[in-house]
Amino acid sequence: MSDEMSGKPSIIFMGSKPASVVALRHIVARGWDVKAVCVSGTVSHPWYPGPNLKEVAEELGLSIYKQAEMPETGPVDLVVSYMFRHLVKPHIAQRATKAAVNFHAAPLPEYGGWGTYNLAILEQKKEFGCTCHHLGEGFDDGPLVKVRRFPIEPEELTGFGLEGLAQAEMLRLFSEIVEMVEQGVELPSIPQPAHEIRYNSLEEFLPMKRIPDDADAETADRYARAFWFPPYEGAYYETNGVRHEVIPVSVRETLGEPLCQDVMQNLNAVLGQ
Repeated sequence: MSDEMSGKPSIIFMGSKPASVVALRHIVARGWDVKAVCVSGTVSHPWYPGPNLKEVAEELGLSIYKQAEMPETGPVDLVVSYMFRHLVKPHIAQRATKAAVNFHAAPLPEYGGWGTYNLAILEQKKEFGCTCHHLGEGFDDGPLVKVRRFPIEPEELTGFGLEGLAQAEMLRLFSEIVEMVEQGVELPSIPQPAHEIRYNSLEEFLPMKRIPDDADAETADRYARAFWFPPYEGAYYETNGVRHEVIPVSVRETLGEPLCQDVMQNLNAVLGQ
């Protein structure tokens, strides 16, 4: 059945991380014509349970490519970058006849680039969000389609915990955009205010993990929570060139639970119990 006959949009879907798997399954279930799935060749998250984007695309019988190997698929309604970790090449974005958009798990324009969850906790923000925006020339710089914001309690969150909240909200935002496209609604295009744009590169982000030498207990714990994002390196003190990572008080006790469960499972397995 052709796209015109089915009435369902066609798409090139580019992504990473578990939420992209959920998003892909969502549009397939709604009957969208997925012309290609583009996966990252350099970013992997093997610690997440369940199949990754490539494995799910294979399961669904979809065509899978790395960006550099993407063949000419002809025009599509939508090109979607869902936390795709590379700039989308212009010749791919230009295949979209309706829109080429990116889903960013932080509110724009104030939180572009790296370390968005961490900064929000460090800065004790009471609100966070996620964004759908049109692709621009660089990362996170295109006109806004929609920003979905929600309240947070920064004094109780870790960076890892805030990512979970943002990912869930971004799936809701994705569903909204999917419905708009299906209904033939033209996606908004709102320029980002230049004076409000903030973008942190990886090179700027990594040194932020160092806890100031004069930090009091509350500040040190805030840094520890902000950068608690296993399996990545967390916040640290540095002494004589040696880094000492700090575990947040709020997660210290819970770390022992899965370890103790593993110990008991191993002990029970000795006698076949």
